[in-house]
Order: sequence, then C-alpha cells, then structure tokens
Amino acid sequence: MKSRGDALRDYVIRRLLLMVPTFLGITLVTFTLLQFVPGGQIDQIRMALAGAGGGGEVGGGGGAIAQLDIPEEQLAQLTEYYGFDEPLPVAYASWLWDVIRLDFGDSFRYSEPVLRVIGDRLPVSIYYGLITAFLTYGICIPLGILKAIKHRTNVDNLTSILIFVGYAIPGFALGAVLSNLLAVRFEIFPLGGFRSVGAAELSFLAQVGDVVWHSVLPLIAYLAGAFAVTTMLMKNSLIENMSAD
Repeated sequence: MKSRGDALRDYVIRRLLLMVPTFLGITLVTFTLLQFVPGGQIDQIRMALAGAGGGGEVGGGGGAIAQLDIPEEQLAQLTEYYGFDEPLPVAYASWLWDVIRLDFGDSFRYSEPVLRVIGDRLPVSIYYGLITAFLTYGICIPLGILKAIKHRTNVDNLTSILIFVGYAIPGFALGAVLSNLLAVRFEIFPLGGFRSVGAAELSFLAQVGDVVWHSVLPLIAYLAGAFAVTTMLMKNSLIENMSAD
C-alpha cells in the first residue's frame, strides 16, 4: 500500500505529464503565428527604416504608404539572424529550447533584453492587478448583497443598468475616451506614465498621492467591465441561499 507521500508524488507527476501536450500545443501555435503573421521582425525593420528615411509612395485617398525594399543580401542576413532560413521543425525546437531557458532574446522594439522589459513593467502590472482585485471584491460583494436585499426595487434596477453599461463598454475604448476628455481636453489627470517627473524628490505621502493621481484613469478602465460578473454572481448566490430551506 502506498503512503500518502508516494500517492501525492504520483498524482503530481501525472498532472505534469498531462500538461506537457498542452504546453507543446500552445507553444506550437504561438511559434506558427510568429512565423507567418505579418508584422514580424523584418517587417518592423522595414517600417522603421522607411520612417527614418522619410521616403515612400503616395497611395490613394491622400495617405502616404511607405515602401522600402531591403537589398537581397541584407534580407538574407536578417532572415538568417532571426532563424527564418531554418526548416520549421528545427526552428521550433531551437525557439522552444530558448523559451524553456527563459532566453527570450532582445526586443526588436526597445532594443534591450525581453526579460528586462518584462521586469521593468512587472511591478506596475502587479500593482494594478492587486488594486483592481481589492476594489472589485471590496465594492462588488457589498453591492451584490445590497442588490439581493433590494431585489426588483429601484436600487436594484438602477445599479444593474450602471454595471451592465460598464460591462458593455470595452476597456480600451473607455480608456481612450477618458484620456481624451479628462487628460487632453480638461488636463485633470496625466496622459501617461506611472509617476511624474521628479517624483523621487517628493515626500513619501506626496509620492503616494502622485501614484494614485496617475492611477485613476487606468483603474476606471480596468474596473468598468469587472463589476458586472462579480456583482451579479454575489447577488444570485445570496438570493439562492436566502430562498433555500
């Protein structure tokens, strides 16, 4: 008879083995998209060179469409540098090995290691994720309880309209509207960034206030669509429990 530790180890091993096909499938689809979808590394280099050169052909409708042909020799060097000249199985195996080793190479947009780019932005993502979760549960749970108690009243109907309107508006669209209205037109909130220039020289409370001031518009865009599901789930669960024996 197996001990509890052996049974737990076997269970973990089985779960890990089941995750291998899923991991290979996800990485294969990602690699295929990177290979064949337009807008890859070479396309980005062409666009950057066309923008730097300022040349181009004028297309219909009054828009300028930049056209830049890279010489065949340089194109072959770029293709070899990014591994596009290798057979797909070999290129996929090489790419997968780099992914497993967390070697993501250099960003062709920022010209620095990808891990450094992720590391620089990870604290901001964690900050917004934690604040969003805290505000979502801190507001939606009491609101769901209130809606369950006030079921089919004006309070319930009005809050339902508000949260479903917020759910129907995409976050990126709401963010664009808020940025243009409250940051560009009325200049109430900053247009971008996580901190103001020179914020490091402020006091601690002033730095906290500066971060909060920069966080208002992004948090509104994040939270607008998150309220509906959590609030209605809390309301329906409470109503179901209240009607039970």
